Amino acid sequence: MKLAPSPLWRLVRVPAAITCAVSLARVGAERLGWVNVQSGGAFAPLGITWLIPVVGAWLGWRLACGGEAPQRRFAWAWSLVAVLLFVGMVVSRLGGLDPLDRSEAAYATLRQNVVVIALVALVLAFLQTRVWRRLAIALLLYGLLARLMVVAIALLCKALGWDTHYTKFGPAGIEREFGETVASVLISQLGVWVGFTVVLGSLAGNVAAAIQRRRA
Repeated sequence: MKLAPSPLWRLVRVPAAITCAVSLARVGAERLGWVNVQSGGAFAPLGITWLIPVVGAWLGWRLACGGEAPQRRFAWAWSLVAVLLFVGMVVSRLGGLDPLDRSEAAYATLRQNVVVIALVALVLAFLQTRVWRRLAIALLLYGLLARLMVVAIALLCKALGWDTHYTKFGPAGIEREFGETVASVLISQLGVWVGFTVVLGSLAGNVAAAIQRRRA
């Protein structure tokens, strides 16, 4: 049974609300000492990165149930290539950084590398609109809502002097003054993480849609 197509904002509002709630729970857990405050999140189970493939799969399934489909055959393969390119870029740009170096030079190098990763991530995200436009746009909306909440949390933590992972950058956990923190948070969250949300979410969504079509 096919569902009527839904406006994209209706599809993303519940996942976005759940994601924002997880972000609030995460900062609360860090303040209470229940979760590691290491830079990058330390792969803690209580985090929103793990929600990306779940939300992507759910969006792809819902869109497929509404009769929508990717513009390209083997859409999942195109998305897989994008994910691998993104991962390769992150490893090549960040893998060799010294986790103990918090110098000005280290921060400058990190900032430059993150800008490059952000640009690549956004280009790869844009290319997903050529694979399945509606899914990519839905994930873009979701990613913006989710990451704007993270931006707000990070700036609040910085303003209040809270020790959380939101205001630490790179393997070394470099911390900066408020102005530079704002710039770094915006680049990483609205560039790297929004782009990655579209790319990884598209892979999960295309796989889920392919499964749904086989079941239909």
